Parts: sequence; C-alpha cells; structure tokens
Amino acid sequence: MINSVLLVSILANISFVTASPSLHSSLSFVPARRHLAFINNDSKIDSVSTEKFKSSMSSEHEGTMSDADAYHEMVSAAVDLSSVYARNGIVTATRSVRDIDTNSRRSFLYNIPLTEDSQQTFLPPPTELPSKIKARIPSPSGDKLAILTEESIPAVENSGAETKRTVFEIWENRGHRLAKRIVLPKEKHGAVCTDFEWFGGISWSPDESVLVYNAELSSVKTASFFDDSPSQDASVGGQYTLGVGKRETWGEKYTTTALLGLFCVNVQTGKIGAINNTPLMHNESSNDGGYVLGQAQFSSCGKSVVYTGWDAGGGGEMPRRLGAIYCFQRPCKIYSSPVSELLRRLASVDDGTEEKTDDSEFECITSDERLARSPRFSTIVDGKAKLAYLCNKHGFDTHGGCMALHVADWNVSVGTIVKESQRVVVDVVSLPGERGTSEVISGIQFPGLWFNQLPAQCFSSDLEHIVTTSEWGCTTKVISISLTDGSVTPINFNLLDGSGHKEELSQRFLCFTEGGGAVVTQSEANRPAILGYLQPDFINNGSDIHSSKVIADMVPFSCTSSGADVCFKPGTGYSYKIINVQPSHGDVDVPIGSVLLLPEQAQHEKVPLIVVPHGGPHTCMPTSYERAGLSYGFLCKQGGYAVLHVNFRGSTGFGQAALESLAGNAGSLDVEDVVSATRAVIDTGLVDANRVGVCGGSHGGFLAGHLVGQHPDLFKVAAMRNPCTNIASMATATDIPDWCYIETLGAGSYKFSNFRPPSRDELGVMWDKSPIAHIDKVQAPTLIALGMKDLRVPPSQGIEYFHALRAKGIPTKLLVYEDCDHAIEKVASEADHWLNIKQWFDRHLL
Repeated sequence: MINSVLLVSILANISFVTASPSLHSSLSFVPARRHLAFINNDSKIDSVSTEKFKSSMSSEHEGTMSDADAYHEMVSAAVDLSSVYARNGIVTATRSVRDIDTNSRRSFLYNIPLTEDSQQTFLPPPTELPSKIKARIPSPSGDKLAILTEESIPAVENSGAETKRTVFEIWENRGHRLAKRIVLPKEKHGAVCTDFEWFGGISWSPDESVLVYNAELSSVKTASFFDDSPSQDASVGGQYTLGVGKRETWGEKYTTTALLGLFCVNVQTGKIGAINNTPLMHNESSNDGGYVLGQAQFSSCGKSVVYTGWDAGGGGEMPRRLGAIYCFQRPCKIYSSPVSELLRRLASVDDGTEEKTDDSEFECITSDERLARSPRFSTIVDGKAKLAYLCNKHGFDTHGGCMALHVADWNVSVGTIVKESQRVVVDVVSLPGERGTSEVISGIQFPGLWFNQLPAQCFSSDLEHIVTTSEWGCTTKVISISLTDGSVTPINFNLLDGSGHKEELSQRFLCFTEGGGAVVTQSEANRPAILGYLQPDFINNGSDIHSSKVIADMVPFSCTSSGADVCFKPGTGYSYKIINVQPSHGDVDVPIGSVLLLPEQAQHEKVPLIVVPHGGPHTCMPTSYERAGLSYGFLCKQGGYAVLHVNFRGSTGFGQAALESLAGNAGSLDVEDVVSATRAVIDTGLVDANRVGVCGGSHGGFLAGHLVGQHPDLFKVAAMRNPCTNIASMATATDIPDWCYIETLGAGSYKFSNFRPPSRDELGVMWDKSPIAHIDKVQAPTLIALGMKDLRVPPSQGIEYFHALRAKGIPTKLLVYEDCDHAIEKVASEADHWLNIKQWFDRHLL
C-alpha cells in the first residue's frame, strides 16, 4: 500500500474528498485472460449477446461471478425513483427496474408509512404498475388520485381502426373508490404529454375539481389528390407536406412532439375544454409556427393557469425547431391565462341556452427574459401567495447554464401577478463564491443554481424559504434559499450516520410532508439511493448536522430470472474519491473536479485506469450510484479497473464562467482538462500509467476520439458510444446544429433566428476541431457502439470513424443497435453494450 504522507507530498495541487466504506467485497478478483471468443480482431461487425458471455467464461473464472451475473447484480441494486409524494402519513414512490429477460423496464409502487421509528424494519412489498398507467397525480389533500391510462378499446366498441384510447380515472376516498372514468375524445386533441421532466405537466386546481394538462394539438385533416369526395376542411394533397400532414418535431426523444396546447377537465362533470386565451397562435390549416405550452400549474387562488411557452416559430427566434432533450437554452417565457369562465362552463350542465363569455387575454409574466420556465405556487397563507420560477434574462448559447431564482407576490383576489413585487432572489453565479454562502463543498464554494425545474413542492410552510436540489461541484445537494435575503444554505445530513456529515454524498430533496418535514434521498458512487426523512425544523434549527432517519433502504430488485442470486452489499467492492485538480491552462481559474472509483486491488497493486469524460458537454457526473456507479461500478468491481469520471470545464455545477469557457474550445480545453486529471491520478501511484483506457458517449465519445488521437502514448484503448467524430459532416444532419457552431466557433456564432448551413471556412474549423483530424495518430484498439435511430449524433459519425480505423489496420469493433436512439437505453442493448465494453478492456488493457 502506498504511504499516505508520500501521496500528499506528491499531490500538493490536488485535493481529495474521500469516502470510507467497508472494503470487504463479496467478489474476488481474478485477472481476465484475452478471450478471443469475445473479440473480433479482424474488424468484422458483430455483437456478442449476454447469453454467450454467461456461457463462455473459462475455467479460470470458476468460483467467481460471471460478467453477465455481475452486471445483473449492479443494475438490480439501482434505485431509480420517480413520482415521489407524501400524503396522509404515507410516502408513495415509483421505482423503475430493468427486466433483461423481456427487454423492458417495469414500474413498481411503494407505499411507505412515515413512522416514529428510527428506521423501517419491514418495508411493505411493492405493487407492480401495469404498463397502461402513464401517470398518477395525487390531489393536494391526498383524498383524490388522478390516474392517466392508455387502454385497449373493447371489441364491442371498436368500430374503426382505432384500438387505443386515453382515460382519466378519478379515485376518491384516498384512492379506494373509482368515482369517474373520463375518456379523452380524439377530436379534442392528440396524445397527452407525460414528459414531466420538461414539456409535460398535470396539475390539480386548489379545490380539486379540475385538472389542467397539455396534449398534442389535433392534426390538420388531409386528403389525397385522388380521393373522390374529400371533406371540405381537408387539405387536398397535403398529407406529405411538412407543416400540414407532416409535423416538425423537437428531435431526439421528441419525435412525436410538435405543438402542445393546454386543456382542462372537470373531474365531476367529465367535460373537457381547451384554454384558448394563450399565445399558441395555431392555424387550423397548418402545423407551422406557434408555441409549445407546458409545465402548467393552477394559481393558488384557482383563477388562472400559469405555464411555460416555448417558441416554436411564433416568436421569431426559432425558424426551425431544434432538438429539445438536454437542451435547456431554447427560448421560453412564462404566461398566465385567466380560466374562471372556462371552469364555470366545465362545471355547469349546459343546455345550450347559456350565454358564453370568454376569459380575458393572457399575460406574459417574463416579457424581458429570454429564458423563463418552471412556475411554482405556494399555498395561501394569511391571504397571500407567492409564485417562483427560474429565469435567465439574456439566456445562454450553450445547451446548459446557470439559472436565477425569481419570486413574485400573487394577487389572490383577482388571480394575477403583482408586477412590482417581481424580484431576483438568487442571481446567476459566474464564479463560485460570488453569492449565496461561503461554505465549501466538494472543494468549491456555492456555484449557483444548477437544476432544470423546481420541485413540485418547494415552498416552506411559512413562505420564507424555497427548498430544492442543485448540482454543487461533483455532488448534488439539498439547499434552502431564503426569500428574505437570498442566502443559500446547504442542508447537511447523513441518513446512515446522523452524527457525521460527509460532503461527498449526493442528496436530493423530493417533497415536503404534511407536517413540514422533508422526504430526501442519499446516494454514493458505491451505494444506491436510500429514502430518508428530515424533521420539520431542518430549515431553521441552525444546526450544522440536521436530524434525519432512513425510511426505506430499498433492497436490490431482480426481475430477471436468468441472473444469479443478487448479493449486492452497498459500500463494498470499491471505494471512491473526489479529486480537484487546479489547472495551469485556460482562462477561468476553477478546479477540474473528478470522481475516482477504486477497486479493492488498488490497496496492494497498481490497477489499470479507465478515464470517463461525460457527455453533453454541459452536464456533470456526480457521486451518485445511479450516475457514477452502476455500469461504471461494474467495470470497477468486476473488472478491477479504476474509473475516473472527469468534470472538465464546461461541466455544470462549477459556475457559469467555467461552463462558457468551453464554447469555441471544444477539442482542446476539455481535452487538456481530462489529460491533467488523468496525469494527476497517475502521479498518485494508484494506477498503472501503461494501462490507461478511455470510455465515453456522445461528447464523451468525441473526447475519447481526441484523447487517443492527440495523446496516443497515454490512452491505449477506447470505447465510444454514439461519438461525434466529424463535426463538419454532422452540422447539417443533427437535430442540434447549434452545438456544432457554438462549441467550435464560440458563443454568438449560431444565429437562432436565422438558420443557415455553415460556410466553407466554418466547415474547415469544425473539421480541425474534430477527432477525425487526428485519425492518423490513433493507435488504440477502439470499440464503437451505435444506436441506429439516433437523431442527436447521426450513426454515420461512428461508421465513418470505424471504417477509417479499420483501413489503418487498427483493431476495431462495431456494435449496431437497430432499435436504439442516442442513449442506447433499451434494457437488453444497454446490457449487451456494457458487457462488450468490459470484455474489450479485458482484451486490450489487462
């Protein structure tokens, strides 16, 4: 073992934040041989299934876990939670689990009592949610539950080609009685949006009589030139015309999303009505222009609906719709529409004699802001209510960025915002420590607000604070924001050890309980998320360490029969560290933060290293198991590899200046940051400098290509997932051409309001900053995995690079997943992909 004093002397410029889990692994490590059965060294395109992996382990591995079983163990331990809420003393959470047998994700519902015990000794077994359930929305009181389902139309009712219908089920008496089934008529709208991470949103009115939701607007009617008697309102010959029969969508992951409108449904009468007083500007004879409306919330008084509107051509800033997934700089504003008259009509029994009156015009709440989203209302306290939302006045060109928190008073008597009360509570932070708090976490001071939406419940009961989760360097932290002075306070707790906080933990705020406590999660790179509870005084008690308890330490969930017995032991098999390296290059003096996973073998021998630059590039790899662990933990624990996640400058959670410093410098600044972090770890003596590989997807694949091309003596093997390899040939084929301009040519180089292809000179710069420019220096055996439905980085990028490597005689392997998009996240493909990666590194790095 290396002497720790010696390490300190070597690494005067490196700071470590170290986790100290138990290191008694249930697996023993046996160095893998080069299994020729797994690797095609003659450059043929193939993909080895997981079943072949399981059956092809050599006798050398007898008594140890196979790669397939080890991978299954890691993914079964993941705790992927969504739709977590607390009502009537019960915490309800939905957990997504992987079923490799059926190539699907299955959802299970947990109902966990909040007890006075220090920890749940018995967790009630979960109930599987049928795949037809698309959303579950509890009412504010918890007495009602709206369930959105997609069900098959019974044969006796099916008189046409339609076989599916969408239904709102309204359950009362705390979910024990089905009170109403409301079939959503297709003539009203298309599919309901259930993308709650971005566009979607379903919200109850305060009196629990109405739901507001967004759905795809009905398509324009079309008819063939050869139809004998087309309807009068049909567009003849328009069925193949973009903007008429064909709709312009929002790219990767949003291939069925074009224009979303807002609708209300009364849960007693079942009547449905569109909110028409919006900036939608939808022409019934065309699908062009307009706005996408979503994230809708009823105001605290119930007289208005407040929502986000994305420019879809109606505002003049988006002549073409760019990819929306992971792209948080698309122009958007917050609007308010009065709905009292609409709600009155939906509640009445209309006999046709009632005179209809319209609600007044909509109002743009954030007319001076380029980016504004995620409206959230407080409850009414002493006749007052507040509206909070995220803003950035000037916006940013890069796909991610720091947001500001704005708050305003809401006039509950008339249902409008009090304009003179609008104010910035926490502004954009350029460099860590500029505002918020002086506390240092994971090596840096407060870097600003780094999250995409506010929690559904974010206001404290006294309306004095907002509680949320934000990226903070290499971690995610629960923070409290004072609405009085804008101070930001990290909420320090440790669910596993209440007496000692560890700053390297990643923690999340999920929701408030009725009593003012909080439901939270806690995770580490080697420990899946656990569900916990903070006492109601966690905001104002002034303690450095807040009282907390575990309410659910969820056991591994295996629904794959072909896997081995799941024996995952949290905190074992590998440890992790946060490493901050102070770079000597670049204009922004912010540390390069990394998360280093270390296998048990690192205690007594130098181990091979796999360097992992994340994708994006404007995202971050935190210390959570579900991000930094899981698949990478599989490589570490089963393969005996050290894994280094590098949050190069350009990552979120390190201040806006550090993020923007990458624009125009992709392929150079990020490359040198990764190299600096890699060399710093090599200098510790923990890893073998002669056995260093690189693994990355998307922008991480872009960096993998640069690293093996620019530093062929350092990086000996590579694995890429949907890599960008030639920006010049990608610029006119991707759903995010703005990325190609901004990351290579700099901020301001892409004109969002005036789309055009790149010029000859611009194409030359893009090529120069691409991995393909360094192909002649590449020596590393390279594996490339492609999702053939990828709209973000066209598969042609990886295929082009594969053929270029094969022509040079470099060992290569291409994995082709026909049904996958950019993420390669279909369960069987994901598993096959990671097992292939592990075997590739075994072949070329051990």
